[in-house]
Amino acid sequence: MYYPSKKEFKKLAKKGNVIPVYREYLADLETPVSAFMKIDTGRYSYLLESVEGGEKIGQFSFLGSNPSLIFKCKNQRVEIFKREGKSFKHERYDCPDGPLDQIRKIIKNYKFVNVSGLPRFCGGLVGFMGYDCVRFFERLPDKNSDDLDISDAIFMLTDTILIFDHVHHNIKIVSNVHLDGKDHSSKKLDKIYDDSVSRIEELARQLKKP
Repeated sequence: MYYPSKKEFKKLAKKGNVIPVYREYLADLETPVSAFMKIDTGRYSYLLESVEGGEKIGQFSFLGSNPSLIFKCKNQRVEIFKREGKSFKHERYDCPDGPLDQIRKIIKNYKFVNVSGLPRFCGGLVGFMGYDCVRFFERLPDKNSDDLDISDAIFMLTDTILIFDHVHHNIKIVSNVHLDGKDHSSKKLDKIYDDSVSRIEELARQLKKP
């Protein structure tokens, strides 16, 4: 069974433009690492383990791959890659105020709708801020050469995410539906919902592979 139902999905579409659709699967023979190896399709993916108290494993693990948006920052230069069909649209511009302001601008475009049965985190920008991002907040000497040549920050947004629940021994496959802000007809919302179900089923098929 998929949550929310198609009927409920149409109601939620009036409250925001990002609506999670999900289904639960048993996780008796799967681990976060084995699942990650099956869904990791390229350079940009993540496996987040929640940990409590330093050594106690938390309830959830989060997995994502095949992002629809990639955010990179190097010095005062931002690059954003947005998926359009099978390719990516590339934007590049300066960010003298640092990456956080640019990330806030991206997040403003999304109004998330809560759906019962999901943990607090079930989608969003995931990534890292490197040590040198401190230079956007503090005046520090910069005498060392850049011998690594890596980004100061990289974040990605995946439309689908796997959530391992270690307490209940299940996996929730979540497809976050991003509506484009237009008023959609009932028939159009049916199609959008069915597409999200198809993405969930595709990930479920990947998990069945050896």
